[in-house]
Amino acid sequence: MSFTVFLTTIPSIFEGVYQEPVGTAGLHYLALGLGSVAAAQFSGRLIDMSYKRLCAHYNGVGKPEYRLPALVPGSILLPVGLFITGWTARADVHWIAPDIGIALVGGGTIFIFQGILTYVLDAFALHAASALAALAFFRSIAGFCFPLFAPAMYNTLGYGKGDTILACVAIAVGVPAPFFFWTYGERIRNASRYAKK
Repeated sequence: MSFTVFLTTIPSIFEGVYQEPVGTAGLHYLALGLGSVAAAQFSGRLIDMSYKRLCAHYNGVGKPEYRLPALVPGSILLPVGLFITGWTARADVHWIAPDIGIALVGGGTIFIFQGILTYVLDAFALHAASALAALAFFRSIAGFCFPLFAPAMYNTLGYGKGDTILACVAIAVGVPAPFFFWTYGERIRNASRYAKK
């Protein structure tokens, strides 16, 4: 959700605040790409490493919850990136500062995205395609709805306050989520007839 709304601000930050032409403003999506690519390299390794270590610690028994530690760096990077981008998107601050925030948002999103995907794949092994389709459906609905109000929100509040709201939502949902599913994930899976027991 935060990511979808955030994407709508990148052109307006660099065209409006920094007075860059459209072609130059579009180059700032490279920061998002760099953050995403870098995080993809670390995220996959972290997911595999934490899963192997937790399996070894718990007598070789694997659980989908062992994929959740990858969500922790993402739940930190995403709101930090939102705060940096929102509060540095000012004409008196160099354009590289919002780009650093944008890169952190991209990285945090990848950590969270890959962590959730691997968790869902493990939790719904036999029905993984349907579970991933359900995730894609809800992600698409959010991708459609949230950009409808994003321009009005940012016009009213500005980038600092607007991104602060997104960061607070990301903290409220993203920080407790790995711990919630670590604690209650197995109980939730056991209540579903489609989940792996």
